[in-house]
Amino acid sequence: GAARALGHWWRVAGKVEPGARIGTGLGFPTINIELPRGAALMHGIYAARVLIEGETDPREGAAYFGTRPTVDAGSPRLEVFLLDFDGDLYGRDVAVELVGFIRGDKRFASMEEMRVQMDADCAASRAILAGAPATP
Repeated sequence: GAARALGHWWRVAGKVEPGARIGTGLGFPTINIELPRGAALMHGIYAARVLIEGETDPREGAAYFGTRPTVDAGSPRLEVFLLDFDGDLYGRDVAVELVGFIRGDKRFASMEEMRVQMDADCAASRAILAGAPATP
């Protein structure tokens, strides 16, 4: 409803920052974006589109916002795995649009259990984005 009222999906822009490379070790390298002060989201997984500086077409992804309870339960962060992408975006400007909520955050018993769920989350993101319009 908020996206329809705004006329666009919820969006945040920023520079891609280095992370701990945990996603890379699981086969899901992510870009990390610092949210502006005061920005708050429901913790969990989202279907996302990412516009990379210098590119005209957005890329699809699965975004995570939360405290990473399986890894370190640290401060909330936004991480996005770009589907079908292989490249280095450190230091580049990106805009991330959250198109649909997939599931809430949770703690996994193992990294392997989390990796299996990440596969399912990516499939869910693809399905949501396949049917989502460019604007709400």
